[in-house]
Amino acid sequence: MKYVSFTLLLCSLIFSAASCKTVARGVEQAGRFLDGTIFTEKTIKVYQNNDTGFTFRIFSTKDGERRAALSLKAVPYIQFLCTEPDETGAFFITGLHFLFSNIDGWMEGDMDVSGAGELTAAGDFSIDSGGLAIEGITRGGIRRRDRSLSGERALTELRNRDERIMSVVNWMKERSAPPDETAVLIPPADFEKDWKPVLLPETVPAKLRPARFNELNGGGGKYSYGEDVRWNSSYTQEIFPEHLRQIRDSGSLLRDW
Repeated sequence: MKYVSFTLLLCSLIFSAASCKTVARGVEQAGRFLDGTIFTEKTIKVYQNNDTGFTFRIFSTKDGERRAALSLKAVPYIQFLCTEPDETGAFFITGLHFLFSNIDGWMEGDMDVSGAGELTAAGDFSIDSGGLAIEGITRGGIRRRDRSLSGERALTELRNRDERIMSVVNWMKERSAPPDETAVLIPPADFEKDWKPVLLPETVPAKLRPARFNELNGGGGKYSYGEDVRWNSSYTQEIFPEHLRQIRDSGSLLRDW
């Protein structure tokens, strides 16, 4: 089991998600249609934390079981599943459901997560972010154009993607620590502006590319091809650690982005 902060958990998942709010809302609705909850859940009570953008919702299932869910307005395609608060206001996080969409399809799944939080009589709620633990992806499904994956095949692909993303995120944190470790979410526009020229300079306008990339992009450099892009392998070898080079030069990093 690996322990992560709430910030890292969100950022590692958001790294491969769409950032457009309109798309996000569509993804949320699509996910609820996919798993059937849009037809079976009945909302009992909703609590809002306007300072952080979090929503805590208590609902009942078609079987009459009372549950709760925690979500962030900016990323509705990620939902933390919780127990209903007890008489003291304590609740426990039991899992996570995600649904990410792109122009070719979608991927969705569940993750085992454990943690604790508290709902006060005034309707305020908090989470023990330092105590959150994630065990990994336990179920998933993928739709890519006219091809669908489920069961072990989807689970293997999702787990492989999760490992790749976590490897890249850990390297990014070592290379440039976030300016505010307490921030819940880096604005997507800022994230893309800061990191896309570093990770994928071939996909941004020439004026935004790092100077070192332009120096290495002249004659005599080494190149590889993946996802219809000619990757500058000389830049890859100089900037990226060995375990991430194949991820970039094969185009996997672009797909994950």
